[in-house]
Amino acid sequence: GLNDFGQSTVPAGLANVVAVAAGGLWTAVRKQDGTVVAWGYNGQGQTTVPSGLSGVVAIDAGHAHILALKQDGTVIAWGWNDYGQTNIPAGLSNIVAVSAGSDHSVVLKQDGTVVAWGSNAFGQTTVPQSLTGIVAISAGNAHTVALKQDGTVVAWGRNDFGQTTVPAGLGGVVAIAAGTHHTVAIKQDGTAVAWGDNRNGQTVVPTGLTDVRMAAAFGFHTLLVRSAAGS
Repeated sequence: GLNDFGQSTVPAGLANVVAVAAGGLWTAVRKQDGTVVAWGYNGQGQTTVPSGLSGVVAIDAGHAHILALKQDGTVIAWGWNDYGQTNIPAGLSNIVAVSAGSDHSVVLKQDGTVVAWGSNAFGQTTVPQSLTGIVAISAGNAHTVALKQDGTVVAWGRNDFGQTTVPAGLGGVVAIAAGTHHTVAIKQDGTAVAWGDNRNGQTVVPTGLTDVRMAAAFGFHTLLVRSAAGS
């Protein structure tokens, strides 16, 4: 891929990686020992991993900032902070998942509630009142998506392409992914549903596609992972 800032040049000797996250022009990985390694463009300090950082169980990269979830349920953030996206709210704890948008940050708490901060130009950090029972979150460029325990989806923020207009009657969802201006949902029956920006066909799910288990949504394309049975 593009490597003008070394973002696709994997550091020599890098091993024991268990998770990866790609930002704007940089890359970060989480190692099995709970440490983080990052490389590529560092104009906003996004690849300067805090000294001594350990015990990390999850990471996610925004355009130029990164969120790291620690084993103790706290969150560390670094990189670009022009909209306060790395300003962790005081007292934030009991976090079980993190997701970084372009200029905003979203976390899921153990009690099923959501906290968001950073840019709110399109309402992407204005969490709907009384939103509870959330089991998964995903932050897009300027919108946020949440999966409820009952298999329904809630979305808010920028909607110029309909990315937060959840299809009527959508239920039985088990996984979600937010791209730049589109959203993807995986249903319990192994099918996928996508909506929002379709200028590059990113929301046109291939006909007859089944056995889908995971989704990843990016700027102008979508990736779906099928089970072994559907491969």
